[in-house]
Amino acid sequence: MSSGPGREESLTTVSSQAGQKGPRCEAREKPTSEGVLKEYVGARRSSATKQMGLFRRSAEGPVERLDHDPTSPWWGIHLARYMFASPYASNRRTLDIACGTGYGLPQLQARARCVVGVDLDDEAVRAARAELNSAAGGVLVADAGALPFKKKSFELITSFETLEHLKHRKEFLAELSRVMSRDGLCILSTPNADRTLPVNGTPRNPHHLHEYTPAELEKELRSCFAEVEMMGQTLDRRFIIPPFWDEQQQLPPSFRVQAQLLLWRVLNKLPSRLRDRLSLMVWGHPFLPSEADYRFSLSGVEEAPVLVALCKPI
Repeated sequence: MSSGPGREESLTTVSSQAGQKGPRCEAREKPTSEGVLKEYVGARRSSATKQMGLFRRSAEGPVERLDHDPTSPWWGIHLARYMFASPYASNRRTLDIACGTGYGLPQLQARARCVVGVDLDDEAVRAARAELNSAAGGVLVADAGALPFKKKSFELITSFETLEHLKHRKEFLAELSRVMSRDGLCILSTPNADRTLPVNGTPRNPHHLHEYTPAELEKELRSCFAEVEMMGQTLDRRFIIPPFWDEQQQLPPSFRVQAQLLLWRVLNKLPSRLRDRLSLMVWGHPFLPSEADYRFSLSGVEEAPVLVALCKPI
């Protein structure tokens, strides 16, 4: 799907260099965590707190959240997004919304001028603070629909697998646009409804309120951003069997593939070291994909399980 400038002038090829000017954060006097946050938090904080309950305790009900567990099948696919975003953070003031326990913050902080994480869950925020070098960043409890930051505070904003959980999605996107600098970039990800196949518009995942097709997502984003480039996140082709049930359900019905799926499910019950050894013998790779085994591409967006959008402000 063509959804942005041409390849030679695409956001993916030019935006990663946009933050190169100026000294890196380490070359300056290192700010304290409080100093970093005070630089961006504005008067909106107090008013938003009164009007929308901005700073509050964890959301009621079950929360879909990735704990810091590299043995989880979800670890690789989630961390891969931060690896993808990391080059765009170079010397940029960076905001990660719905940062969770902060497992991706070190990836951003390795290149960013400074990093601020935001999450609604106070327990997750406490865990995220342990992941982040507080000398060049900080983590806040805040509502994504009423961010406590001044206008145009951040040059890079990331928010992965957030949009599908929100009821007020347009307000969320408007907030991202508000706090993004004029030359900023926003990178979002969300499941592809063409692959997850909601039933009568209702996502199969009970934690999700809405899932987008590529065309729907692009249309929604273009209401808040001037430029939108759509990409897809896919698993490397070496992995014949994906580690997720919904994707396994869509595998070809051929005997060869289904036999390998049955073998995968048998190995999945074994201890991790044993199943890795057997997987290397059978398929030539570890049993579960790592963050290095995912690809991000402008082509094949319609078929990708996960949609990734790069957005520039109006």
